[in-house]
Amino acid sequence: DWSSDVGSSDLKGRFLPVDRKKHLLIKEQHPEIDIRFAFQNPNAKLSKKSRTSYGEWCDRHDFKWCGKKVPPSWFS
Repeated sequence: DWSSDVGSSDLKGRFLPVDRKKHLLIKEQHPEIDIRFAFQNPNAKLSKKSRTSYGEWCDRHDFKWCGKKVPPSWFS
């Protein structure tokens, strides 16, 4: 995880339900914070039974995300 003047980023290998809930609550309580995720595998499913990938979950909840390579623009 790291923070800057523009927001907070979270590097994720696994995206557990407790993590997803935590970030939804942070977003709800602090909408001014720009939360972004960098996933080792954004196509991984949330669980064995889920059809939703990590990236799809982020899209659904309006979080910015990327795969292994973090865009340089995220650092400026």
